[in-house]
Amino acid sequence: MKNSLSWLLISPDALKRGWLGWILSGAVARSGGLELVWAGLVDQPGGRAALLVFRGEDAVNKLSSAVGSPNESGSLVAMLGEGTVSAAKPGSDVAAELLRFSTAQSDALAAPVVAGAQRSLVLVKPDNFEFPGTRPGAVLDVFSRTGLVPVAIKVHHMSVAEGMEFYGPVLDALTERFGAEKGREQWENIVEFMSGSRPSAVAEKDHGKPGTRKILALVFEGADAITKIRSVLGPTDPAKATPGTIRKEFGTSIMVNGAHASDAPENALREIGIVRVADNSLKGFVESAAGNA
Repeated sequence: MKNSLSWLLISPDALKRGWLGWILSGAVARSGGLELVWAGLVDQPGGRAALLVFRGEDAVNKLSSAVGSPNESGSLVAMLGEGTVSAAKPGSDVAAELLRFSTAQSDALAAPVVAGAQRSLVLVKPDNFEFPGTRPGAVLDVFSRTGLVPVAIKVHHMSVAEGMEFYGPVLDALTERFGAEKGREQWENIVEFMSGSRPSAVAEKDHGKPGTRKILALVFEGADAITKIRSVLGPTDPAKATPGTIRKEFGTSIMVNGAHASDAPENALREIGIVRVADNSLKGFVESAAGNA
């Protein structure tokens, strides 16, 4: 039963209510720390639902038990109500069910931005995934205060090449402030934190390989999305952040500060492209998982 997969479906209504983070935390806590390995949106009756795929020992039974029923005190359904969250049932063919979900995978990110709205990329940083726990969900729960709903979600392993491109503008700023050598060193620290490897320590031919550190990428869309997201994120330095913001509550340094969010619509577009949020095939994930089983 080791390293088996299971899924959790968060209803369109629950997603709109901002319960994604709370449910993610609850599922991990109540399943004994299953690992989140894929996340995305699927079109369901009533709108877009969030689909989370977990891996771990006896994953189906553990996640099904965590969801529970209205009569089970402490279960997700008992607290949130029937229809808000569901999971694979014991004995079900998880791979087949995921492939069925893949036919309804949302392509909302391919649509033009709604008139009067903005998109913002959010990255839940690797420090939140150092061990199985409720932190990623807790970070998302703070973002839910904005009232914005994600139009894309992806579990991502940033490559060195992506890290170098993503933080390219930071290198210029660090070089200007600290000089070429020290600025480069600090920049490589950032790329290593996000990808797991220093650019100078990896052969150039391997720069494009997926990194060893996990992040969760989300794209939020809505009026004033950039400002709303950054208001709950807080300033880069956690020491200067307001209590209740993500960086104050979860950050420990300017680099290890819980999450990243785009600071302008044009930067959001650039960053979404670098992280390839739209490249998130559920069908491809299932086929790869089957091949590695």
